[in-house]
Amino acid sequence: MRIAISGTPGTGKTEVSRKLSELLGYEYIDLNKLAEENGLVVGFDKKRNSKIIETRKFKNLKIPENSVIDGHLSHFVPADLVVVLRTRPYILKERLKKKGWPPKKVEENVEAEVLGICSFEAYEENQRVVEIDTTNKSPEVIAKVIKKMVDNNKFISRQIDWTEDFAGV
Repeated sequence: MRIAISGTPGTGKTEVSRKLSELLGYEYIDLNKLAEENGLVVGFDKKRNSKIIETRKFKNLKIPENSVIDGHLSHFVPADLVVVLRTRPYILKERLKKKGWPPKKVEENVEAEVLGICSFEAYEENQRVVEIDTTNKSPEVIAKVIKKMVDNNKFISRQIDWTEDFAGV
């Protein structure tokens, strides 16, 4: 099984992906590194301070069976399961500030989380998508929840909507 762990930066993708790959005995794949190695980085956006990646070519990547793919664009990679990690926007904002991100980049990513951009794209691209709220859960707990879904072949999810948190603002 190929499992993609996606979500807005700061939702816990890397820690969850590493823990999950350990629990399942799967290969851990850093999608950013894989994109670089395969020449899929096509530029740099100075305004956003981020790499421009050719996501349409992700479909051509040879992803091994029994792997966990970590990256906020991993929902564009062919996978058997896409898990989108979600975090309450006000908590995400604090996490990104603690990482030392510039205010503009923090706001851009919080807005993406409020709007559910990664989830929207994941549902457009994939058959099996699960959203998990990581707000008050450790990476270990989240990895165990995902492992249980995989072990039982039951992928229960509810769509997360943070827009209610901002009603009337």
